[in-house]
Amino acid sequence: MLRGIAAAAAAVVLLAAAAPGRTLDPVPNGAQTTLVRRYVDALAAQRYAAAYALLDAPARAYFRNARNFASAFVADGFAIASYTLVGTRGDARFRVYFAREAIRLRDPATDAPATARVVVPYGVIGNGAAARIKDLGRPWRAYATAVSASASGLRVTVKKVSFYQHAIACVVTFANLGDGFVTLLPYDRSVLRDDAGRVYPLIRNPRTWQDTDRRLFLGVHLAADAQITGVLSFASPRLDDRARRFTLTLAPNLRDGADAPFALDVAGLAAPA
Repeated sequence: MLRGIAAAAAAVVLLAAAAPGRTLDPVPNGAQTTLVRRYVDALAAQRYAAAYALLDAPARAYFRNARNFASAFVADGFAIASYTLVGTRGDARFRVYFAREAIRLRDPATDAPATARVVVPYGVIGNGAAARIKDLGRPWRAYATAVSASASGLRVTVKKVSFYQHAIACVVTFANLGDGFVTLLPYDRSVLRDDAGRVYPLIRNPRTWQDTDRRLFLGVHLAADAQITGVLSFASPRLDDRARRFTLTLAPNLRDGADAPFALDVAGLAAPA
């Protein structure tokens, strides 16, 4: 189950799904801790406008509005079932709190409900009445989708589109519905285009693998009746909030025994205003 969740590397809950590497400081009493509890309580209750109001000014500017802030949680079917603050690092100027959370979300590989336990950091800037939450490790906007296309026995479904400061991340499922194997090499010629003609190139970063799906980068030899879910991230400037339509071109794909590879276009990816 967790492998399916991990396929959605752009998902909101996996900001820091591993425990910190060194001993934490205890959770102090005071305004910072009260603020973090208010923030996580608001997320758990899905009161996203209330949580958004607790962010610091740069974070609010990043998301632009409470609707955008909420969109990443809604796109993942995300919910916090319970949480415990397990420790901190920092001081009264800036402190990071670590929360061990039992969460629920939709597994993008299977579209089924999934559960996990993760450790998530929440930053607090300042102290007293001026304290605010710093929480920027999320897309500033996201939406779930189920747009698909098929060619030569290969079906591709885009499950989610997330917008970051410098990238657009697409959670994509490849399903081999034909006979025999099909080889997927999406990092060769895949590209994202919008309805205004702008081209967004695929991010290729094999040095650190940041914003690059290692499995898909290396190529996948997909058996009949098998599927794989991964994340393709495309370089993008910060976009505005207007509605857009995208087409995702995935190429090349080569079916065993075929004379030539083929491309597949997933059109009609509509990002609402």
